[in-house]
Amino acid sequence: MKQSPVLPVVPVILLLGMLLLAGALQAQQAKTAGRTEVFVLATLYKRHATTPVYNLDTLQRIIRSINPDVLVLDVSPKELEAQEVHASKIEYPAAIFPFINSSKRPAYAAEPAEPMFTEIVNEVIAAWKDFRAAQPGAADMLDRYNTALYGLLRSAWHAPADVNSAVTDEVLAGKRALEDRLVGPVEADGQRRWIANIVQVTLQAAGEHPGKRVLVLMGVENCHSVKAALAQHPEVVLADMEAWLRSH
Repeated sequence: MKQSPVLPVVPVILLLGMLLLAGALQAQQAKTAGRTEVFVLATLYKRHATTPVYNLDTLQRIIRSINPDVLVLDVSPKELEAQEVHASKIEYPAAIFPFINSSKRPAYAAEPAEPMFTEIVNEVIAAWKDFRAAQPGAADMLDRYNTALYGLLRSAWHAPADVNSAVTDEVLAGKRALEDRLVGPVEADGQRRWIANIVQVTLQAAGEHPGKRVLVLMGVENCHSVKAALAQHPEVVLADMEAWLRSH
């Protein structure tokens, strides 16, 4: 007696898996449709000059590869207007401002405007001065810790993705938490207000350019806080910067 044909089990399972994957991808695409994509890319200020895997030429190449429609910058409105920044921010005259000028892409200043800028800066400077006066031994140890920490990070950075990695974010988030604990609530509150302004400006840029690609260029020590805050806003899609860099 002839047996009824039976479909092979493995191909059926593979087919079902492919259908489920396709459905999940379609659901994700529908979920993110119309939402603005946000990239948060770390900058190193003067440390670009001593970090071969993330020098100024590399930073400029990455910016061009991302090809953003709009940029959010780690500068004040006054600095953006004049295109003049603090001497430590060597990436701006060397890589970032030239890209903006040649591409004619719109740019937003993420740092607070006056008088908030000076208010926060002066309060934080005073808090650090008080900390150094009250705990000179701890202040000296903290300085040596920070120097050693960046030396270790440079040893661990073998590619741009490493600079923008979850490991780097976690290490520098720990550094920030330690400084907040040692220096006190004024430092912590100043940081909170600073990050809140960056996020507000980023959401403004995203809202004014729906469906476009926004690049946030941010000092590496603030990347963790900025990404964590933006992840709470479903109106934007936060790109996985580490994964993107490893695949490009």
